[in-house]
Amino acid sequence: MLAGAIGAFAFGKMSPALPLLKEEFGLSLIEAGWLVSSFNVLAVASAIFFGVLCDRVGALRFCIAGLACIAAGGLLGALLPAAPLLVASRVIEGVGFIAIVVSAPALITAAAAPRQHGIAFGLWASYMPLGVSVVIVASPPLLESFGWRGVWTAVAVAALACALLLAGERRRFAGVAGGTRRSLAAVRASLSQPVPWLLGAAFSMFAIQHVSLMVWLPTVLIETRGVSGTAAALATALAVFVNCFGTLLGGWLIQRDIPRGRIIAATFIVTSLVFVFIFDDGLPDAVRFALVVFYSFITGTIPAAVLSAGMRYARSPAEVGSLQGLIVHLTQLGIFFAPPLVAAAVTWGGGWDATLPVMLGCAAVALACAFFIERHERAARPGGSP
Repeated sequence: MLAGAIGAFAFGKMSPALPLLKEEFGLSLIEAGWLVSSFNVLAVASAIFFGVLCDRVGALRFCIAGLACIAAGGLLGALLPAAPLLVASRVIEGVGFIAIVVSAPALITAAAAPRQHGIAFGLWASYMPLGVSVVIVASPPLLESFGWRGVWTAVAVAALACALLLAGERRRFAGVAGGTRRSLAAVRASLSQPVPWLLGAAFSMFAIQHVSLMVWLPTVLIETRGVSGTAAALATALAVFVNCFGTLLGGWLIQRDIPRGRIIAATFIVTSLVFVFIFDDGLPDAVRFALVVFYSFITGTIPAAVLSAGMRYARSPAEVGSLQGLIVHLTQLGIFFAPPLVAAAVTWGGGWDATLPVMLGCAAVALACAFFIERHERAARPGGSP
């Protein structure tokens, strides 16, 4: 959990620092969007291979190596003077983040009792909102006192400390400390299952919506509402943090054997209606922000439903990393394209309201995925009954 949260620190630290980075390096809105996405650039091309490599190397070693990459990339970024070099350091941090998120589920599977896997993965699914909200709250005083380089250094030190703590608990993960050799045919059979692909595609649509909303929320509040940097950071942290409670709800639903397809479909139907009101200029700002908070809460069910699927569809512990890598790979496509996609919509559409068609289009794709997930899940149940 701590390793996942630190990975989220590395991702989330960019949001409150964007105004400073735009000013220091003279970045346009679209260039800033690509700077955010550079964190995920390798994941877009290779997360699935990270999962296969994780199974071969061993989940514990892979997770520790991921923390080391986050530390190295953060320290490098803090020392570099130019935006292109900062992009390179973000790529290194992104490698570490992907290594953590593909390996941690295997560690959780080994550490949690089988009957508690639903709740355990509900807790795990909160790593991103928990880490992002913490770093957003902590960033304003750090940015004011030490600048964005101080934040980068603090996250790197936290990653090194977590790597040492995790290495000290090796005996608790004996079953997943070492890797397992698997044939190409076995890997192909594992990855040919349709449901993980559909879950990954639906999660990618969620990622586009959620990342777009949360990454740009501080900028919107500062530039269009005249909110101070601290107030914008706290408002964003609140909106992100409530997602943790939604992941617990999602874990509870999975624990009660509610089908994943139904969870995903119901959530996207509700959030589509919410988005229509969020982008309604006729509503007071307080109401629109309350809807953002509600959106963040209810969508927490999606990470819990999707991130527990690696354990559900793996035929053996040696396959968890591969399936998780597949899901993460598809998700990272959404995360990579979300910030520049929204920036382009705002730039060409003339305002932030121009992102509504993007949000609703993502929901439509996710609903189609949920329909086919439900069909496969129904066919897999005894007798094919609902």
